[in-house]
Amino acid sequence: MPVFEGVKQALTFENVLIAIAVIVLGFGIIKAIVSGVEAWKKISVRDRVKNLETRMSVVESRLEAGNRRFNHQSEDMGQILQTLSALQIHFITGNDHDKLRESNEQLVAYMNHRATRDAEEV
Repeated sequence: MPVFEGVKQALTFENVLIAIAVIVLGFGIIKAIVSGVEAWKKISVRDRVKNLETRMSVVESRLEAGNRRFNHQSEDMGQILQTLSALQIHFITGNDHDKLRESNEQLVAYMNHRATRDAEEV
């Protein structure tokens, strides 16, 4: 049987050791590739978490700015209502120029205060 003679010659101890070494090397390469992919996935998850944390801080700062703006608008509305009340009293009674003048001075003072407050926030 000449076919088995060739197999016997190919199955020498050295050839078997080389085949085992190639198989072990192949498994090592596969393990290294799998480890690299897992490490890449972990890094990308960390980057995603960092990106989300950055976005959350931006959203929180915008929310805080919106709350400050809302509070300032409430103050503005109070000042406008106070001035409107003084104007109505003046129109109804036809006098009370002192209260109208005082209301105007308060409005101008508030507007100056608001302008400096807005400049400081920028």
